[in-house]
Amino acid sequence: MNVIALSQEANRILGICPCCGELFRLSEAQLFTRQAPPRTPFDKVDDEQRKLDAAVVRYDAKEQALKDTALAKGQAAARRQLRRVAGPFIQRKIDPQDVKVLFDPVEFIAFRGMAAGKVTKVVFIDRPATNKAREVVQTSMEKALKNGNYEWKVFRIGADGRVADGGLN
Repeated sequence: MNVIALSQEANRILGICPCCGELFRLSEAQLFTRQAPPRTPFDKVDDEQRKLDAAVVRYDAKEQALKDTALAKGQAAARRQLRRVAGPFIQRKIDPQDVKVLFDPVEFIAFRGMAAGKVTKVVFIDRPATNKAREVVQTSMEKALKNGNYEWKVFRIGADGRVADGGLN
């Protein structure tokens, strides 16, 4: 479409002035004015969207602050709990990072030197027996270890959970 045809088409398109309500031809329209155009419903929607976006930013900031506070409180509680639990290990010069919880047949196992990258000793740690069954287990473990009745086996466990034949009988 050439410029002349476009201009002729613009003569046929009518509009209503948003300021005064008069009819005008598109070809006669003055596209720029010194004053701001009147507000439309779209402007109101845009204002509400900006308010909503600002509220979301404020909410996200508050949420992050709450998360940070909760994290700090949780870490402090964990440190207190660790000091309470790890105290006996630290007193015996066992790095708490070397200790793993088993619960059964003994409560803990410590791999001395694991945190440093080289295990030098494996230590079984348990509380004094409170019943005969627990005493029997502790005594039998102690005897087995003293008599050298233990062995090292490596299990190859696949992603599917099956144990591959790694020389195990």
